[in-house]
Amino acid sequence: MFETLNSVLQAYKLKPIKEAEAELESDESKPCIVFFTLADERLTLLLAASRILPESAFIVTEPTWVKVIQEGDKSVLYILEGITMNEFGQCFHTKFKTPQRITFLCNFCTEAGFSFYEPVHQEKAQKFQFYEGLADCPMSSGIELEEYTNDKLHTRLLAAARNVNVPQLMAFGFSLEKYSHHPITPKVQLISLSRNLSSDEIREHLTAFPASKFVIKPSGARWMGSRLCTIESKDNLDRAVENFKKCIDSLQDNDCLFVEEFIDSSITENSNLGARLRVFVTRRPNNVVETSGIICNLGYIDQPINGDTSESFSIDYLCNLLQLTNEDKNQLVEKINRLGEAVLESIIGYETQYSTHVTQQNKQTDFIGLDIFLRNHNNQLEPFLIEVNDDDCISTLQLYEVQHSPNRTNILEKWVETMLYRSYQYMLKGKNILMIGGGGYSKLNIFEFANKVGINIILIDGDSQHFAASYSSQFFNIDIDDHSKDIENALAIVEVVRNHCISVDGVVTFWEDNVPLSSLVASFLGKPANDYQSASIAKSKLLTHKKILADESNKLFFESRGFSNGVDFRVLNNVADVQNIPQHYYPLVIKLDTGSASFGVEVIKTEEELLAKFEDYKNYIQTATQYGAGLSFKYQIFVTPYLQGSEHDVDLIMFDGELVAGYVTDNGPTLPTLCKEMTAIMPSLLDKEKQENLIHIAWKACRSVGLKQGVFNVESIYTPLGVKILEINARMAGFYFPKWVFNVWDINLILYSYLIACGIKPFVNKNSLPRIYHNGFLCYASLHKHVIDAAKLKELSSESDFYVIVLEKEIPAEEKYEVPYASVAVCSQNMAEGKRKMKRFLEEHSLTRKEYRFICEE
Repeated sequence: MFETLNSVLQAYKLKPIKEAEAELESDESKPCIVFFTLADERLTLLLAASRILPESAFIVTEPTWVKVIQEGDKSVLYILEGITMNEFGQCFHTKFKTPQRITFLCNFCTEAGFSFYEPVHQEKAQKFQFYEGLADCPMSSGIELEEYTNDKLHTRLLAAARNVNVPQLMAFGFSLEKYSHHPITPKVQLISLSRNLSSDEIREHLTAFPASKFVIKPSGARWMGSRLCTIESKDNLDRAVENFKKCIDSLQDNDCLFVEEFIDSSITENSNLGARLRVFVTRRPNNVVETSGIICNLGYIDQPINGDTSESFSIDYLCNLLQLTNEDKNQLVEKINRLGEAVLESIIGYETQYSTHVTQQNKQTDFIGLDIFLRNHNNQLEPFLIEVNDDDCISTLQLYEVQHSPNRTNILEKWVETMLYRSYQYMLKGKNILMIGGGGYSKLNIFEFANKVGINIILIDGDSQHFAASYSSQFFNIDIDDHSKDIENALAIVEVVRNHCISVDGVVTFWEDNVPLSSLVASFLGKPANDYQSASIAKSKLLTHKKILADESNKLFFESRGFSNGVDFRVLNNVADVQNIPQHYYPLVIKLDTGSASFGVEVIKTEEELLAKFEDYKNYIQTATQYGAGLSFKYQIFVTPYLQGSEHDVDLIMFDGELVAGYVTDNGPTLPTLCKEMTAIMPSLLDKEKQENLIHIAWKACRSVGLKQGVFNVESIYTPLGVKILEINARMAGFYFPKWVFNVWDINLILYSYLIACGIKPFVNKNSLPRIYHNGFLCYASLHKHVIDAAKLKELSSESDFYVIVLEKEIPAEEKYEVPYASVAVCSQNMAEGKRKMKRFLEEHSLTRKEYRFICEE
């Protein structure tokens, strides 16, 4: 078994497989992705998985390497041994002491796929299919879906309905009822087939076919590659009739026969060389489809071009061969990408509408490979879809990588990210998570996501009518808003949990004021969390600044001692403190050390202004009752110098002190006096080095205050001298951040918050690129309600160029320190395009404040 695997490893210039030194203990906190496959056929997929989650993906070649355990009414699949790989490309044959639960499955050993293999492999496929049928874990595709995805006629009809370029087709079938709900298209003619069709009848059909050169081939789930595929011409109808008959004789009752227009894919005029493209398309974690990559095969056009008969090359190689300009190349690739994405979207749409009754809910099509030919039409290269292959389509990619080793592609990494995302959802299903405080309406999405995944939320909140009670498995109305009583409230929560015999898997909060309380409850219940002291320091801006400034004295010898990432500050208790502020502080920023959502933050330009405003400011704060503004803590008023530079938010994912990932957002100028955040851009337009510096310093600041695990948001200023930390939010960011991060990076911060709360370490592909760009603004009642009301938000939500997030159920009344009620962003493929779109929108709606220039001027 390992001889064939070692030969592929050698071709990849990797070391031979090793036996693991010791049996592994199972670890329920780790994902376990399994591929049922022959040992040498999916190494490229194992390589891609090992780069993102080393030693967590396994090739399983024998049915005896897995077992099914009945758990209640569910059959759960476990792995006993498998072939895995570390981050350095070393393969291991690993055995488990105790079975490891499989969290994601790809079955490449199906009866249809092994139809033409030896009987021993067909028998193995039957056993693997048996296990597939029992598995409750998420799967890519599956035998029921493959019946559709590998049915060339089915996918051809779906593509034609989307106006995708396809060859003219006559499709003959013994039973065509299954295609009756597809729209009629002039590109596809359906004809009933009989096994006793005479030669004259066949000749009559072929003569009537509009194309003079055509292809005859079988269609069905078991017909892969170019088996029985022949290229025919009306100049030799006798041969065409004979091949038509041969094809009929090999068909099963559910197969079809194609007579298809021949697409001349000659790479140049009068050339006998043609190109076939294998285009890989992936369903991303947020159900958006994306073309992952393109591989080109060059071969002679007088025979079918496939991976077995031709060499593999990159699309760049083909474009150079065709002498395309960069502009022509980009236009061609864009056409191919759009075609591929339209096809997968049509498959997903069909599965959603029609296939739920034929397959288990844990199965969906996540990855396909399209065969595409290019035809020159009026000096324009046009892609034509020839056929669709399910996820068992990566042999071409493996051949390409072997031929061009060590230049491996990242084509499969997006698919692995989707596997990982679905694995994590499966791992969270059925978990009991104690949520401390439900927060405001803007937190609705955290409850909707929990319900979708199957997480049981036990909600603790002081509002007996809280909207999230209906989204929770259990709700306990406990007054937790007075944070001077956090310890006794934490004990009360623990008592309720124990009295109701609730088994808690994790504790979490998404509400700023409840972070210290949540950490107390978690520690009392023995669940993963940051300690109470660290959470309390992070809640206080003053304590955060003190801690960061104090840690500057402990810098390592190679770190700069001349610049501090902390911010100098002065506490204001009375007018005398105001008078003692040095003049170089002005202009300055006044704020509350426990304030949230910019409550109480103002810019003061002179000492005279501060003296005039201080008592009124102090009285206003003391009498304010704004929910979630941090007013229930023992707060202090303080000032810092107004820092010159660009403002950035850094969203961090940390586990056990380790930085898992970080994402930078650029913030535009705030309003001149009240520091309301107005505009933002994601991903950051800073160069890579500056972004990495921001992420590193934000992570270091979190470590300084003692934070070790969770999803955090760090606000910072990039000054001319370096990064200054403004504050640390020891919970997931609110407002637009989570949804933007998901759209741009395919990273679900809500998911990772739940995972970390349950002690599950998340893996993230740190090499992934942004999928789209967002530039947008927050809507405030005082500035926008006259232009952007509820009806306008609904209208914009239906437009593909815009992304709207509603943050309040109703547009609130105007207040001095108001919170935003919505965010409006543009979706684009690059920021220049996004700024042009936003400029048009702002001009059309007479939104002319200078703060908008950040998101609309290049």
